[in-house]
Amino acid sequence: MRQRLSVLRELPPTLYSAVVMELFERLAYYGMVLVLGLYLVNHLGIRSDLFGLVYSVFTGALYLLPILFGALADRFGYRPALILAFTTLTAGYAILGTSRSFPLICVALALIAVGGSIVKPTISGTVTRTTEEGSTRPVGFGLYYMTINAGGLLGPVIAAQVRNRSEFRYVFLVSAAACAAMLLQALAAYREPVPESERRSGKRIGTVFREVAEVLVNVRFVLLLVAFSGFWGMINVLFGFMPLYVERFTDLSGVEATVDRIVPLGHWLNPEVLISLDALLIVLLQAAISYLTRRWPTVRAMLTGVVIATVSWVFPAISPAVLFVSLGILVWSIGEMICSARFFEHCGSIAPPDRVAVYLGYSFLSIFLGNLYSGVWAGALFHRFIEAPLAAGAAPRPALFFAGVAAMGVLSALGLWLHGRVFRHPSQKSTA
Repeated sequence: MRQRLSVLRELPPTLYSAVVMELFERLAYYGMVLVLGLYLVNHLGIRSDLFGLVYSVFTGALYLLPILFGALADRFGYRPALILAFTTLTAGYAILGTSRSFPLICVALALIAVGGSIVKPTISGTVTRTTEEGSTRPVGFGLYYMTINAGGLLGPVIAAQVRNRSEFRYVFLVSAAACAAMLLQALAAYREPVPESERRSGKRIGTVFREVAEVLVNVRFVLLLVAFSGFWGMINVLFGFMPLYVERFTDLSGVEATVDRIVPLGHWLNPEVLISLDALLIVLLQAAISYLTRRWPTVRAMLTGVVIATVSWVFPAISPAVLFVSLGILVWSIGEMICSARFFEHCGSIAPPDRVAVYLGYSFLSIFLGNLYSGVWAGALFHRFIEAPLAAGAAPRPALFFAGVAAMGVLSALGLWLHGRVFRHPSQKSTA
């Protein structure tokens, strides 16, 4: 314990400033994204297929733009990048909370995508530059990932309490306030970790495009990105469309009444809180799951995780009851914990030895791809099988919606199986 405290004391103030920024940025983001569909579809009357298109572009941009903004932050400095990021984030959330105009909402989401895309590489870069490999770096990244999960847990809970006790728009204004506070911190407490000499010799945009071309001609790597994109697509649907399903079909009042008999909390269990069970389970179980599956061959672990995650959609398809939805989230989280980290491990293992960092940097193109098509696909399914029948006075068919979502997982699992068969490591031929 003393040794751990000693390591924590060795970490510089700039790192702590950065992880606090990450906590508040993630809190603001998850508080917004899990209720975005509820706000646009249920409160503003936007069709679910149009929401799916907007959601695809928005979440896809969050994983494409960091490729460019990371290089710009290296060139011009992390502190200016964070000031710009939290300025655009504050403006985006403020517009989202004060306008009902669809064009302005799209502008707000664009600003949030830009700001979030600057924060991602800049905060992780700060952790790298303010720690030492083999000593303080693991602790630094441990704090970094802890704040991401904490934001994923706290954001939806805060959002639920805010919209239960006030107008819906105040959810987004709370996110704006959180980012405004971090803008002040970037101005007052954050110290630039990139020396000017390194900024002058930093990566140019042309280098970024050359690196993208380099990884995209590696057929094995590209096929892995495409195959695993179905898994990321399912995560995107979990955050974007499951709250819509739960709001329409799942009665949460029974759970609230049961809890209220023990602890009088009032109205607290919103759809976004139920979906955040995924983040809670990851916080509690990720270390144990990683330990139990540590000896599994990487491709087998990825395939197993995707299959389990795909099966999870069967539960809400059977029944919208809280028990079945919760079981689905539980099964999903187990699959996610088995395969998500192993994906990045596999990306590093198939990269040329001297290009591991480059390949890991562009492995996020798989998330971009999955986000880009999953929102459009899920939006079309939700409108066809749930929204349109309800509007026509007919019976909705949510099981067909979930079958369409699970189809992304089936294709992803098939792609991973073929990838493992075709591109098998010599050391894995007897086990993979």
